[in-house]
Amino acid sequence: LFKDSDIAREFVELGYRGIGHAISRKDFQERKHRAEVILHSRRQGPIPIISDTLTVIDTFAKELASREEANRTTHILTIIFIRDRNNFGHEISAYIDYAHRLKFEDFTQFFIGQTKLVPLTTDLSFYNWDTHMCISNDTNNFRLLPDVNGIRFRCEHDRKIVYVDPESKHYGDGTTRTIIYATGYLQVILYVNFQVFT
Repeated sequence: LFKDSDIAREFVELGYRGIGHAISRKDFQERKHRAEVILHSRRQGPIPIISDTLTVIDTFAKELASREEANRTTHILTIIFIRDRNNFGHEISAYIDYAHRLKFEDFTQFFIGQTKLVPLTTDLSFYNWDTHMCISNDTNNFRLLPDVNGIRFRCEHDRKIVYVDPESKHYGDGTTRTIIYATGYLQVILYVNFQVFT
């Protein structure tokens, strides 16, 4: 159709396109970079799995340990919902991108039961129920999508939506919801998004 690929690309970026979801040049470059990083890391050898070398006893820690390798390699992506109390006694909750946290935190102390997994203001979504402080952040894996019924997340790898509404019976294509009865927390739920690579 177009002899000049730059003109065709501009038409698509402006929204003139056929069937399918078009992405911007910036999104394409980000995806390309993520894919290159994954391929590069696979060439570097196996990714170290912390929980494999530890004795994990706690139920919640076992659940996350069983998903550690798959999250580190992004074969699955897990959103952890935690509702708990902070040091001031305030009820806080957060949706946590487990794969993102694994990149930047050492989970050793959590896996051996020495520390708790604490909601942070840097998580996908953080809410303090007493002060009404609400903060949301996007990661390389998920983007928060506001909704009239609450919130949902779009997986940046497969573009599928993860629904976290507790009343919902459907959590998204390829997504499961698991309630974890965790000691020391008010509530813990895992939303596991299975990645399909073709």
